[in-house]
Amino acid sequence: MSKPIVAAFDFDGTLSRGTSGIRLYRHLLGTAGFVGMGLTHLPTAVRYALRWGDEAALRTFNRVVFAGREAAAVQREAACYRSEILPRHLIAESVARLREHHDRGDRCIIVSRGYELYLRPWAETLGVTDVLATRLSVGPDGRLTGEMPEPSCDSAAKRERLFALLGPREGYELHAYGDSPGDHEMLAAADHAWMRGPGGFVRWAPA
Repeated sequence: MSKPIVAAFDFDGTLSRGTSGIRLYRHLLGTAGFVGMGLTHLPTAVRYALRWGDEAALRTFNRVVFAGREAAAVQREAACYRSEILPRHLIAESVARLREHHDRGDRCIIVSRGYELYLRPWAETLGVTDVLATRLSVGPDGRLTGEMPEPSCDSAAKRERLFALLGPREGYELHAYGDSPGDHEMLAAADHAWMRGPGGFVRWAPA
């Protein structure tokens, strides 16, 4: 008897071009505020934009962009971003691969360093309810603190959170999709690993 199939997809660079969090920052700050932040924190911005897995860079921008904002207001802005901006950057053939898995009845999961506040509602439009992404902490006053309740969903945290959700490894066949070193640990743990390159997805194996 064949095992059930789980398909785990990274988002930035895999299902969408570029870094979705950076585009959210621009949406929230406006062009002038976004450029000012980039100039003030230029080395940090470069590390984050290149998605080098720099946790300190992400924490810096979390504080700069989100700290003190009303969580409900940010959620409304994220909904606008998700419906008006995010779709313009999706990679059609990658989303088609996700839909193929979903239509076959495979369990699909988004596993991303991007922010849960827009990735979860986006995934739900495709019928995907499992989303592991970076979350932001909300204080007792209903405002974002600029901190995270756990490390961002990147590198080893991707694999750990995925396995914590799925349970015993022997119970399913894992197909994993990524595009960068931040996905390597998740890909290395998969039965079938795919890395997105200029020509689309290719089989991947640890070096």
